[in-house]
Amino acid sequence: MPYRWLRYGSPLKSDETIVLFPQSASYSPSKGWNIPVHAWIVELENGSLSRRIGQHAVLELLGLSGVTDDQKSSEVFRRRLSWFMADREINKRLNVQIESQVHQSPRSRPSGHLKFTVPYTGLAPDGSILDIAVCDAPGPTVNGQVQLVPPLGISVISDIDDTIKISNVTDKKDLIKGVFFDQYKVVDAMPQFYQHLYEQDVCFHYVSSSPWQIFPSLSPMLKKFYPYGSVSLRHFYIADRSFIDFFRHSKRYKLATISALLDRYPQREFILIGDSGEKDPEIYCEIAGKYKDRIKAILIRQVPYVTTDESLDDGLALAEPTLAEKTMPAFLRQRWRSLGDRLPDRSIFKVFSDPSELYEFTDAVIEKTKNTSRSRSHDSAQ
Repeated sequence: MPYRWLRYGSPLKSDETIVLFPQSASYSPSKGWNIPVHAWIVELENGSLSRRIGQHAVLELLGLSGVTDDQKSSEVFRRRLSWFMADREINKRLNVQIESQVHQSPRSRPSGHLKFTVPYTGLAPDGSILDIAVCDAPGPTVNGQVQLVPPLGISVISDIDDTIKISNVTDKKDLIKGVFFDQYKVVDAMPQFYQHLYEQDVCFHYVSSSPWQIFPSLSPMLKKFYPYGSVSLRHFYIADRSFIDFFRHSKRYKLATISALLDRYPQREFILIGDSGEKDPEIYCEIAGKYKDRIKAILIRQVPYVTTDESLDDGLALAEPTLAEKTMPAFLRQRWRSLGDRLPDRSIFKVFSDPSELYEFTDAVIEKTKNTSRSRSHDSAQ
């Protein structure tokens, strides 16, 4: 029996929960479509972590030591906390189905996560979003999706916190409150802007420093307000480090994740969208220095600050500056100037507070990119 357990994996149980994360597939002429599958298997109820160190210690590790009894009784809080206290299920296998093809996964790792790739030989056109189903889930049907991202075109890599979702990451109390207690709220006018980009055949990849544990709560907001896109979050275990410290050390993760996306789609061009609250501008400028002409725009949402009457006299985007660039204080202008020195082309960098200022700029970027893609396709056909 132990040998069979090690070789074939432990069977799924009815009290285990399976999550499938949104993914994007890539295509190569020699290998065809390569579809990534990413699942997470946990046991939510009566987690051993809670039994072992006690709920009070768990709350303290998460920065929630001041939570009141009334707050603890909140259904939203209990549901979100359960993902952080869940048991991570190791040595589990899944059978997943994409159209008529069934594939078996490798065994889940100590984190409860498992990742693998499968070929796709179906006839769905480029850009299609395919359904993935877990065949052997013991409870309700478990479904996920993957998009067939074509080799040519333009993609958006978007941050989540304070870019499309109000999080107030720079304020510890607001961050904790937003993660565990508040209903998630979108940033004004960003859903409409992203939909405008999506209607021009742009593909999306959401890359955040937030932990995977927030995905079940985040997913309904993404599905309701934003275009489909792959989601990349971070591994976090509360016995390893503090929650706040986790958020403060994200640069290496974002650089690696974004670089991996650009490497997976070597012929696509990209728009990077983030916010000024943390290190998105520095990270994106470093990426632009590495990948040069493949980064067509860097769009930074200026998180709220005390307004000033100072005008932008020497910022990054001297030609047709946005309102946010015109009204930002001197210390922010200095930040943008220093970043601009790292860019191969300063004009790709825009700071905004209202996304309506970006439509004309991004429309021009997308149209130019489409023309370039048409030329490439024409040349390859010759």
